[in-house]
Amino acid sequence: MSGSLVWKISRLRRMSGREIVFRAIRQIGQLIEKRRVIRGWAPKPSVSVTPCISLVPPLNEYKHSWEKRYVLDETTVGDLGSGIIELFSHHKVTIGEPTDWHLDPVSGVRSPTTYGKALNYRDAAVVGNVKVVWELGRQHHLVPLAVAYALTGEKRYLEAIRSQVDSWIDQNSFGKGIHWCSSLEVALRLITWSMVHSLIASRVGDQGLFSVVKDSKVLGESIYQQVWFVRHYFSRHSSAANHLFGELTGLWVASHVFDLGADGERWRAEAQDELEREIQLQVFSDGVDKEQALYYHLWMLEYAIFLQVAGRRFNSPYSAKFCKRTASMAEFIRDISPSRGKPPQIGDADDGFVTRFSATWPENPYEEVLHAERLITQECAERGLAEKAFWYGIIGGYAEALSGTKICESIFRPYPRVYSQGGYAVLGDKACHLVFDAGSLGYLSIAGHGHADALSFTLAIHGDWWLVDPGTYIYHDFPEWRDHFRSTRAHNCVVVDGKNQSVMSGPFMWSKHANARLISHGSESLVKQWVKGCHDGYQDIGVTHCREIKLDTQSKRIDVIDEFQGKKNHHFEIWFQCAPDVEISGQSQNNVWTLTKNDSPGNIQLLVESDLKWEVLRGQERPTIAGWYSSRLGFREPSYALKGHGDCVIPKCIATSIIFNSIVRKN
Repeated sequence: MSGSLVWKISRLRRMSGREIVFRAIRQIGQLIEKRRVIRGWAPKPSVSVTPCISLVPPLNEYKHSWEKRYVLDETTVGDLGSGIIELFSHHKVTIGEPTDWHLDPVSGVRSPTTYGKALNYRDAAVVGNVKVVWELGRQHHLVPLAVAYALTGEKRYLEAIRSQVDSWIDQNSFGKGIHWCSSLEVALRLITWSMVHSLIASRVGDQGLFSVVKDSKVLGESIYQQVWFVRHYFSRHSSAANHLFGELTGLWVASHVFDLGADGERWRAEAQDELEREIQLQVFSDGVDKEQALYYHLWMLEYAIFLQVAGRRFNSPYSAKFCKRTASMAEFIRDISPSRGKPPQIGDADDGFVTRFSATWPENPYEEVLHAERLITQECAERGLAEKAFWYGIIGGYAEALSGTKICESIFRPYPRVYSQGGYAVLGDKACHLVFDAGSLGYLSIAGHGHADALSFTLAIHGDWWLVDPGTYIYHDFPEWRDHFRSTRAHNCVVVDGKNQSVMSGPFMWSKHANARLISHGSESLVKQWVKGCHDGYQDIGVTHCREIKLDTQSKRIDVIDEFQGKKNHHFEIWFQCAPDVEISGQSQNNVWTLTKNDSPGNIQLLVESDLKWEVLRGQERPTIAGWYSSRLGFREPSYALKGHGDCVIPKCIATSIIFNSIVRKN
């Protein structure tokens, strides 16, 4: 049985009866549409599509302010214009002239231009690396080119935009090829074209992109067809997570920027109503995104910020309830982030974003979006304001805040920080930062971007990560690596009888979900803090697991107590995953392991359970994968992991203590 068929059967088992009927009806509709598309059919607008409302004001309203803060990176922008494009912050690809939009420049595989909805985009032999092809198809790299043209007026930037938009339209007739598979990809391209059009219009006048391409009527028809496609193929039911929110965003923005007639007016009103509902459905009231994947939480937050600023621009504002939920999402990211650096890598991350303004790939996408959120909620500018935040401020009309007269003040929120609905607790003080995860596996029945990480924790000292979540690494290729990075043993967790807490049934699907929850939390004068959570992921083998973490900030000690209830003899593995710059030195003596960093004075000591056998693993691929870390999509590096294992009779308690009193802050 093929992997694709197994995935489809597993997916079917996770569907409700209502969803099965919905997908059956949609499948029949696609079969009918496929025959029509092959014969050349495409939806047509009832009126000529023309520009409507630009996202960006005229050049004179922002040029001076931009030049006070930033310098144009002519070399990198020039590379973009020449088709040299950085992807996922780890490698560059070169696209030809004219660009072949169906070619994966990394693998050399060219996907067929057959009916897009029928393409198996998970098969690398058919489409190559779909993440690369889709990233190029989003055309994010055209926005920095449009910024450069708007600021300088140099025609070479405009010509690069014209060439790529024209070639995309020429090669991607409606419904055919890899760029007509996913409504989200279409929606993100619509956001790009809306931004590119608006930036060009800020310099040359209302016609913007329509004055650049070789045929403005064909451009208008392509925009309409893409909006029509998104509107008729929303991600629904078990797929209705961040994809649906992004699709609605793309449709709503494009239907404002471009006049699509009565269809556009109706679609954007429907989209805004649904966006108001979806942010309440997809995000807990405490601000935690229900997908339990922090990078997708960031995506949702950026969509929401973009909608807020564009809503002000279009005079179609979002509700106070919507804005309050957005602010709560930003507060959650700030709360789980250490004093320096990025938050832990909880759940999946694909390194994508809503739009991009800088010519270089963003070094810290969290910082960019958080800067924008403070700009629009507190109307102040962070020191070293990220360029994305600047442009979102321009779109939303926050000129006074961007003038630099009000600088944001740093805010320290006391510990512990608890998000009961989302299932997170953050213990610590100004030196220690511990994030405890007792959240659900993910959103809806497939929980596609969740990891089997219930009761895991991560630890940063003085802003530097020591014990980590190892990240994502890969999506579609090398399924054994995909499975490892989302497995229980890849996290700071306990594995019982070699099983994951939740059961995988596909690269983005779980057939059995572990249910985790916070049981209790508290503090005594902030010096002694604690949190406890439980999960039922091993209920089928008669085991329940609860973990309590106690922090004493005065003695610089953390106690991790794992309690197991049930009967019989079981095999236990307890894992501690280290950041890639952390070493585990020497061998265990008196049940103590020492963690060090080359550039950091001091160390962390782990006092471990004597009943277990302990071993250090790093960069292991066989017999099982262990000891790896991925800081970004498509990249992995060896890192140390400490594993304790042994057979134990339960009820059982496994205690580990972490001492960090010898570490001092680096300058």
